[in-house]
Amino acid sequence: MIEIYDTDLPITVADKIISGTKPYVATPLTRAIAKAITGSETAAESTDMFDIDEIKEIADYLMVYYESHKEGEANE
Repeated sequence: MIEIYDTDLPITVADKIISGTKPYVATPLTRAIAKAITGSETAAESTDMFDIDEIKEIADYLMVYYESHKEGEANE
């Protein structure tokens, strides 16, 4: 779960979205492979929250929001 705070800078929020992870239920084989590669027992217990296509989709939604609201702020 990503937690965003009032004090987070926009770049911090973007980093949280980009690098966010979610729990992953690893199989015994996946755990063994991850441990062999990384040496960590917990290496296979999380996965990226968003893949690159989903991050692009989020960026597109944010740009649509920005484009539809920037005109309103200029007139205030």
